[in-house]
Amino acid sequence: MFEQYTYKQKCIALIVIFFMLSYTAYKRSFKNLIEVYKESTELTKLSNDIASKSKNLELLSMEIASYDKYLGNQNVARDIVQQEIIAFATQHDGVSINDLQAIHTFEGENYTIYTNQLDATGNINSLLKLGYDFETKFNYSRVVSTNYYTVKKNNSNEILHLKVLFQNYEMK
Repeated sequence: MFEQYTYKQKCIALIVIFFMLSYTAYKRSFKNLIEVYKESTELTKLSNDIASKSKNLELLSMEIASYDKYLGNQNVARDIVQQEIIAFATQHDGVSINDLQAIHTFEGENYTIYTNQLDATGNINSLLKLGYDFETKFNYSRVVSTNYYTVKKNNSNEILHLKVLFQNYEMK
């Protein structure tokens, strides 16, 4: 059957068959392998990016927790904070609330800070305990400043006051 063809024709036919089989093998196997390899490298890069971002996310959550510890819990409604200040102050015996200022708001670029001011009266021990408890046990807001002062009325007696400034923040 192949005796009628010359070696040159057989070689050309063999080369054509080789290229046809090579093209078919490329289309059926190697092309898919190359695409899968490229996709694998892209997914590996994406996985590494996600892993690095998750480490950054853990770091950010730790930073937020530390800021919450120092600045008070974030994203708590400002009216609720003011009500909690009143409730916390009224739990202490011998302390009465003299004045509670309106909430002062400061808006920064990425955050909003709310400041509450409480003025309480009482004896020295109860006011010291109130100030200490606000510092250590009150979680809704952080104490920024405390000021003890006296007010003398009608030449009779002096009234001891404690003015406490609280701040908490809200991210935009």
